[in-house]
Amino acid sequence: MTDAVFELHDGHVRLDGREILSGIDLTIREGEVVALLGANGSGKSTLVRALLGLIPLSSGRRAVFGSPKISDWGRIGYVPQRLEVGGGVPSTVREIVSSGRIARQSRFRLTSKADRAAVDRALAATGIAGLARRSASRLSGGQQQRVLIARALAGEPDVLIMDEPLAGVDAANQDALASTLAGLVAQGRTVVLVLHELGPLAPLITRSVVLDHGRVVHRGEPPEPTGACAEPGHDHLHPHAPVGAPSVWKA
Repeated sequence: MTDAVFELHDGHVRLDGREILSGIDLTIREGEVVALLGANGSGKSTLVRALLGLIPLSSGRRAVFGSPKISDWGRIGYVPQRLEVGGGVPSTVREIVSSGRIARQSRFRLTSKADRAAVDRALAATGIAGLARRSASRLSGGQQQRVLIARALAGEPDVLIMDEPLAGVDAANQDALASTLAGLVAQGRTVVLVLHELGPLAPLITRSVVLDHGRVVHRGEPPEPTGACAEPGHDHLHPHAPVGAPSVWKA
């Protein structure tokens, strides 16, 4: 059996006095492509952050590559939901994507030819090479999402975790992302995707985990969508349900 990348045993997370995750048992192994599904507010993003150790467990046990803490962040590429563009000197797209190489560099090593080549490949793979000199703050939401994906790819991680990578991305670029991920999966990379719908990523998924109100309600093959999400012509780019609404997925 392949080695476990992430393990969470009886995981609970409480935030502001409210339990967000309840009794989560989840193991993700090398080479899997796992989709975390569920409505808004079901706990998907919280689960990802808990797996990464970005938020503490109120109880339970977590392991990443067999250790309670991540010792080598260079092995993990994380794509959050949105790009945080702060004040001060604006960063260009290339500068942000290049920051994905930091975990691969020693403290005093200058940027190498290999670093620049990895950034070039990431820009090309996400279709934003032509935007490299642009200020990231001037990009559309979909373009900023591709910058985040490129930053993660530039680090050449063993594991890629993507939180809503299809949000705000048009159909052509969703297909391009699916093609890029297919190449990574063929190389044996592990991929964890937080999604509302699978879209063009469906053929890559090896297993799904559906959350509802902080609990796992389904494991295995992705369930069929119900209600409006099952109708022909349904727009898969809209926000689905208000916080606390029932999941659109059948358990």
